[in-house]
Amino acid sequence: MQNLIKNGALLTDDAWVLIEDDSTNIAENTAAILPLPRYLALNEANNLPTRVGVWLNDEQMADDVADLLDKVELVALHFPKFADGRSFSKARLLRDRLGYQGEIRAIGDFLPDQVDYMARCGIDAFACRNEQEARTALSMLDTFSIHYQGDVSQSALFQQR
Repeated sequence: MQNLIKNGALLTDDAWVLIEDDSTNIAENTAAILPLPRYLALNEANNLPTRVGVWLNDEQMADDVADLLDKVELVALHFPKFADGRSFSKARLLRDRLGYQGEIRAIGDFLPDQVDYMARCGIDAFACRNEQEARTALSMLDTFSIHYQGDVSQSALFQQR
């Protein structure tokens, strides 16, 4: 995956490979991000790659991976279109309710100006479509120095008094 923003920096190389369907072969020693149904099938057959992540489509919920969180290195959340906010909620649930500490990666159709709020919901990696979008998104991560609302890393401003 190229054009990845992770932990506030633009990475040009990423070891993770997004596996989008059941027909794609997974090479040995590949760090694979699998669709949830394929992950479950490979897990049942005891045939998972060494490094594995899982991605949730727009219809799957954070609770669907609750029992898997100690086994996966990352959870990718798919944004089917930029106006679909379900993955914002999933990220927040993964961090707050389920206590997930691993990487949460945004994939799909999101806008650079959404990354600040995505980060506040718990997403810490963003797979952008191209280099220009990645550079714009990176600049948007620190647009605001103060937030009134709380997020996954700090309480609301009024609670900090």
